[in-house]
Amino acid sequence: MPSLSELIALIPALYLLVVAWPLTVIDLREHRLPNRLVLPAFPVALLAQLIATIISADWARQLFALLMALLFAAIGIGANYIDALGMGDVKLATVIALTLGYFNPWLPVIAIGIAFVLAFAVVLVLITLGKVKISSSIPLGPYLLVSFIGANLSWLITN
Repeated sequence: MPSLSELIALIPALYLLVVAWPLTVIDLREHRLPNRLVLPAFPVALLAQLIATIISADWARQLFALLMALLFAAIGIGANYIDALGMGDVKLATVIALTLGYFNPWLPVIAIGIAFVLAFAVVLVLITLGKVKISSSIPLGPYLLVSFIGANLSWLITN
């Protein structure tokens, strides 16, 4: 059973769960993740994690969450620079890393890795079926959100 501090730290996951459907629809339709839905997750995550950290006095969790967010932001900005990722995907991956990194530093690596594997598998099928070209861009947001929800569920089940 999660502790009180862990339940508080899950608040940003609830926010992302609430906006997951609109983000998915917008990303599939417009190939963008709007700031008005993604950016509020940052202060929600930071505030919830700060409160959880004060309650638990486990500052290492907060540090790991921040380090994972910085790592994914740096990698994402580099990928954006070479046009491999959109900035909406970078911001979403960063807030996912921040949120999941509080519970386990490997959780964001696994979740975001699974998102890329899922997206790659779907793209391979679509290329094989002739639905997209190899140079086409795909919306990554839905894959990030599905793997994020799966990571949270797996963490809740095992705790």
